[in-house]
Amino acid sequence: MTITAHLSRSALAEVVSLRPFRRLWLVFGLSSLGDWLGLLATSSFASTQLSSPKAQGAAFGGVIVVQLLPWLVLGPLTGVLADRFDRRHIMVSVDVARFALFASIPAMASLTGDHAVAVGWAAIASFTAQVGAMLWAPAKEAAVPNLLPVRRLETANQLTIITTYGVTPVLAALVFAGAFRLPVIGGDGAAAAALYFNALTFLACAGVVGFGVREISGRGRPSGRGEGAREAITAGVGYVSRTPLLRGLVVGLLGSFAGAGIVIGAARFYARSLGGGDATFGLLFGALFVGFGLGVLAGPRLVGRLSRRRLFGLSVQLAGLGVVLLAVTPWLTVALPEVMLTGAGAGMAFLYGITLIGAEVPDAVRGRVFSVIQSAARVVLLLAVASAGALAGLTGSWRMVLGPVEGPVDGSRVLYLLAGGCGIAVGVAALRRMDDRPGISPARDVWRAMTRRTGHP
Repeated sequence: MTITAHLSRSALAEVVSLRPFRRLWLVFGLSSLGDWLGLLATSSFASTQLSSPKAQGAAFGGVIVVQLLPWLVLGPLTGVLADRFDRRHIMVSVDVARFALFASIPAMASLTGDHAVAVGWAAIASFTAQVGAMLWAPAKEAAVPNLLPVRRLETANQLTIITTYGVTPVLAALVFAGAFRLPVIGGDGAAAAALYFNALTFLACAGVVGFGVREISGRGRPSGRGEGAREAITAGVGYVSRTPLLRGLVVGLLGSFAGAGIVIGAARFYARSLGGGDATFGLLFGALFVGFGLGVLAGPRLVGRLSRRRLFGLSVQLAGLGVVLLAVTPWLTVALPEVMLTGAGAGMAFLYGITLIGAEVPDAVRGRVFSVIQSAARVVLLLAVASAGALAGLTGSWRMVLGPVEGPVDGSRVLYLLAGGCGIAVGVAALRRMDDRPGISPARDVWRAMTRRTGHP
């Protein structure tokens, strides 16, 4: 199945003109805004309940960790539910539950007046809300391919990725910052206002899905309703392991997330090796997401009709190359475009990966496949971030001279060099597993696509 769409004006107009997808996109934007705002507001609300700076820091980080835990322990099971039950009912039920949970966090604090109870309930509500998000996400991802033509699936994924990682994080930050300008009583009033606003976004989502996107219903019901949860999970994992395309995607995506985790985990140490501090770290972090967005928006247009199976492996290799270049770069002015190159490769790999899954995985197992891959990716990302930060801090810093070039070397650069090299190797392995044009040079294909020469799509 060939997927050749890009974010052109005609493709965008066709996708947005489809009323079911347009409404689901609106819902997804509201839900994403709620997720980002919930992460900011809940962690801030918990920290404002305590007076000690040390306790505030522990509460802030603890709530974030609690929100990530469900993805580590319950991931595959949620995909089974997304494949077994009506996806519209799942999404509506989850959004109503998330409305109640986030609204209950500041309400509990007001009712009890006990700071310890407020923090504890914030953690419990956050955990439960994330369990709901785990049900919501695979149901939504599995439903999208049923709402539009396959040739426009890539354009639809571009819209949702840009919404998730570009628009809604900025809006969430603005809403959260604006809440502090409201007339409030007490130190936690702004965070409470943000939590109530967050709860309303989920209630609005439930209304739109329940009454405006009925086309989602009736999808994803496997014939074997008597199949147990364990058998269903095993069937989903088995489908991934038996399918060459998915094996290549898993290798590439997990390798990409591991590399991204290492880059993020060691970024502060890397910023110091460039002679900077927190400001430099902020520039590098921002450049990574700018590159990610550019890769998602411009990548498909640049390569045109080139095989997406090939592009996935090549994009992983591009991201790995960017990390290798970062490891040997002593100047910030050069490191910034290299970070953007890394982000662009990661953005294209993510886009092509989810597009291929949506287009080529049967509807009956699509929810489980998305759930298995998403859960594994989050586990790998968390482990990579934690281990990279610890390993980068164990080593000291020294200077290396290579001819006219002199620069600092520390643990972060060693990690970047290893991560980049592994990323390139993973990209090569993914390309070999997924290649649909064996015997034809990928470099020749890329050149033909970029110069718009006639060739096999």
